[in-house]
Amino acid sequence: MTLNKKLTLISTTAMAFSLFASLTLVQPASAAVKTSADFTDLAGSNAALKTKIDRMIADGIFEGVSGTTFGISQNMTRAQFAKVATKIYNIPVDLSINVSSFTDVHADDAANGWAIPYIEAAKKAGLIDGVTATTFQPGESVTAAQLDTVLLKGLGKTVAMTGSPWYTDAVKQATALGIHPTSKTGDQAATREDLVLSSYGAQEAFNAQKPPVVTPSNPGNVSVVGDYHLAGVIDSGLTSSATGTITKTIAEDPTLSKFAKEIKIKVTSSSGEEIAIPGIVQSVVATDSSIAKVGLTSDHRAYVLGNKPGTTDVSLIVQIGNGEAKQLHVSVTVESTSVSVKTLTAGETSITEPMDVSDIVYKANFNAYTAMDLTATDNYGNKYEDLDIRNYNFALGTLFITNDIRGEAGSTVGTVSVDPDGTVKVTGNVTSFELTAVSASGVKVTSYVTLTTSR
Repeated sequence: MTLNKKLTLISTTAMAFSLFASLTLVQPASAAVKTSADFTDLAGSNAALKTKIDRMIADGIFEGVSGTTFGISQNMTRAQFAKVATKIYNIPVDLSINVSSFTDVHADDAANGWAIPYIEAAKKAGLIDGVTATTFQPGESVTAAQLDTVLLKGLGKTVAMTGSPWYTDAVKQATALGIHPTSKTGDQAATREDLVLSSYGAQEAFNAQKPPVVTPSNPGNVSVVGDYHLAGVIDSGLTSSATGTITKTIAEDPTLSKFAKEIKIKVTSSSGEEIAIPGIVQSVVATDSSIAKVGLTSDHRAYVLGNKPGTTDVSLIVQIGNGEAKQLHVSVTVESTSVSVKTLTAGETSITEPMDVSDIVYKANFNAYTAMDLTATDNYGNKYEDLDIRNYNFALGTLFITNDIRGEAGSTVGTVSVDPDGTVKVTGNVTSFELTAVSASGVKVTSYVTLTTSR
């Protein structure tokens, strides 16, 4: 399998879901629930593995590949992967669909024809792309690194794909979490045993961060609200200029960057009354991750960050408590217009600061961003407060100027200066002055500063 195919299989950074669902054809409803003891190829397996398999069979997550064979050493295929995606997200699957949008998936294919409804549902949800625009290669194997990447993204982790090989970060993170297939390199094929062990660990982690139940559990309507126009901050090179506290990595992480927007979810009761909710997003996927990056936080909130100009669909799976999962879509547009300050406000327009006395020299030292209680809103509607403005100054370009510096009569007026980090330094005979914040776009706001002393 080429690197291209590896990346396409999981839609690189677009695919994000926890993996713990059935891989095989569904047994008849009348079939008795089996255990590991019913499968001859598990006879030599250790007790810990059998315990996990028993639990996952009992939960309806796994089945055997036949009545007497579990298929523990078999590789996992892309067709099976598509079914996994729909199972774990409760994505609606129209089982009557028997014609695929891919030319290499056919209903009369004994090995993979059964997967057509699942492949189409997974494709529609934005979870899995074809290897090409017209082919899916349903029988091709999945590697350990691809399994790692899917599991990590399902747990809300950000996975870097720019290393060499591309899966370096995925394997590192998955190993640290104990979900990487043991003793396998990223490019080796993942078996069903790997899937059982890795998905079991991921399921444990996923269950630990499920959202709390919200009342009512069956709301009248769940929808995405808000305007999702963003700046292309990555491809334009803006994030590469990040300095200080905000590193390039932070600036390009949808869950951490102030350039990102939270995808807001609105829930109303059947009577139309809005319901207050915690985070309820279970997964978030961008159809084209080269246009926008998405991320999911541990408290189930979804964020989107602009990469380069264009428009992409973002799909979300939301679930309120133990209620039915729902799929939502929102269009995200990334524009070429750079980030700039649209409004700048000061929560404190009248500031009083003390002066210290040392050897008959009067000094004051405070931070302009926090003293003025500044809030900046950029041209995409993102807000930056106090020190956020300083930390993102590589994009906002805010500086401070002082005017109307006054001191007590009879003595030479002292000096006031402001460092690039916003530190205001006052020396000598100064009783008051005007402190003005000015953005690179020319937006400004002024506070009046009064200095006090216990002389």
